[in-house]
Amino acid sequence: MFVITSVYFLIVFLIFWGYAGYIILLFIFHTLIPKEDEEKSEPIPIRKPKIAIIVPCFNEESFIDQKADSLKELIYDQDKLDVFFLHGLSSDSTSMKISKFISDMPNWHLIETGCKGKINQINYGLSKLRDVDIIVNTDADVILSPDILIKFVNEFNSDNRVAVVGANISPGDCLPIEEDYWRDQNLLRIIESKVYTSSIVVAPCYAYRAFLIDKFPEDCIADDIFIAFKANTEGYFTRYLRTATGTELRIPNTFSDFFRHKFRKGNAYLVEIFRYLYRLPYMSGWWKVIYLTKVLQLAVIPWVLPYFVLSTISLALSGRGFFQVALFGLVFLLSSIALTSFLMKKARLKYLARRTPKIRSTFLLFTISNLILILVGLTYPFYKQSSNYPKMGRTRC
Repeated sequence: MFVITSVYFLIVFLIFWGYAGYIILLFIFHTLIPKEDEEKSEPIPIRKPKIAIIVPCFNEESFIDQKADSLKELIYDQDKLDVFFLHGLSSDSTSMKISKFISDMPNWHLIETGCKGKINQINYGLSKLRDVDIIVNTDADVILSPDILIKFVNEFNSDNRVAVVGANISPGDCLPIEEDYWRDQNLLRIIESKVYTSSIVVAPCYAYRAFLIDKFPEDCIADDIFIAFKANTEGYFTRYLRTATGTELRIPNTFSDFFRHKFRKGNAYLVEIFRYLYRLPYMSGWWKVIYLTKVLQLAVIPWVLPYFVLSTISLALSGRGFFQVALFGLVFLLSSIALTSFLMKKARLKYLARRTPKIRSTFLLFTISNLILILVGLTYPFYKQSSNYPKMGRTRC
């Protein structure tokens, strides 16, 4: 009985930590941080570093005009800002449209990369940059708030250890499951940033110090995950800014789009997790906790959950003593998840002012996410992708 209960409680602890314990710990530390007035207007930075914005473009004729209008609205000294459109072999009018609107913008540039794939385009663009302090990577299908560069720069100026800063991106008019996914993922990254460092940023828009990287690995698919992991592993901080906002226009039209996109993203996440596994002994304490939690959440728990369910049923049917063990494990997990839900609800209202999803929606997202992660794990040795992947459809802007 000792061996059986020990294994069972180990499984219970792994599930508890992945879905509740880590989040509860974040909120405990978050309450110890002095409160700041986040609603005050952002001051114009005294020290203004040279910024290069790079925009990878491939068949973006549906979005590029809106992107250009968004970039024109950015608040920053023009002599400290350059915009580079990295165009790669489009079959539509993307290049022609870019050529037209850069004609009256002296600090805007069109670079014909001659290659497909986001990572290839970014690397080509990085090789052309000179005398730049901050690099901003942003997708062509994202509309940014005008003050986003000011907020980025202030965050970099606040601490020399901050090497990556991510924008708080939300999807446009989208499927409820996509909205719920973005909302809670953004919330956790915001809390991580306040406690220590954000685990990742998101691809639609993020900034980083130019010295951090010369080029991305050729097999990199998720540049946003790679850059945050690199900074955190090397002892720098990653910040996910609640007030630096943007809206992504290209989002899943259908549940099938959602499933495929999250599967691809899950595979890319595992690639970056395993890429940095050998650096585990050299990671700082807090980052090591965050990193191992991500390993647990993405690579372990999806497989442990079915075993937990079967073990709980088996123990419950195996006599009074085992029944009590199963009941304790189940009640402990449910109570922990209930506490986590309460904490998340309060944080949503404070930081995002968003509605609380219905229990059915939460359960659906939880189930689908874990099914996707199981498929990601099963196919990981065989499924290979590149950054030149098919784009999703577009919903209403």
